[in-house]
Amino acid sequence: MNNNMELKIVIGDKLQHLLKINGLKIAHLVKYSNISETTLQDYWDNVKSPTLKDLVQLAELLNTSIDYILGTKDFILDTWDCDFLEEFIQYSSVKMKEHFEDRQNLKVPDGVNLDTVLFGLLTYSSLSRSGRSFEDLSEDEINIKNEAFTEIMSIFNSCITMSNQDCFDIKELKALNRNIVDYLFGDFSFVYERVLKGLDNNPETLEGERIQLLKAAINQNMERSQMALKMLEGLSDSEEVRY
Repeated sequence: MNNNMELKIVIGDKLQHLLKINGLKIAHLVKYSNISETTLQDYWDNVKSPTLKDLVQLAELLNTSIDYILGTKDFILDTWDCDFLEEFIQYSSVKMKEHFEDRQNLKVPDGVNLDTVLFGLLTYSSLSRSGRSFEDLSEDEINIKNEAFTEIMSIFNSCITMSNQDCFDIKELKALNRNIVDYLFGDFSFVYERVLKGLDNNPETLEGERIQLLKAAINQNMERSQMALKMLEGLSDSEEVRY
């Protein structure tokens, strides 16, 4: 083994990944950098180590750090402070608007940059994680999602405003959250009624999944009935409440 052999630094895998997630091709890097197409192709194919000058250009064009391109850091964005976060929100807002309006023909609700980012996060949580997008929804479903997202963003902004007031009491916020939780999972929640309607409207749900949901709905209804009976028994022995 040659002890004088230098460690070869290659960036092909990172370069391919960064171009893919940014929706770019090598031609874009050629156009906006001082790196030749031949050199970029060598980087792509892992046959040539990059120069520091080229790494600086690539990191700037691909919105990442040199450390990420070299593989010494795991995250594409590897810094954080308030200034960075503000810039990130502005950048993300522009890109999200472009994505929803150009690719999905969907008008993002007007508002501050943070609202646009919240809309994107809600889309990710509600649709993207399950492999869906607005393109998979009917017009009525899109309108319902839009209205729901608008209300959620309003609640979020209201909570922030509430918490910044001098007279703020954490009990108020806890009460608000408790009301939402009770609506979803409380003794008199109608969550399983909505689930049952969803099963009727979605016959493609797997059989095992349907069985589990139906059992849960039945159990909750039984528990509700038993609780209601106990409450009635405890109210009064008068003829008015007997049945």
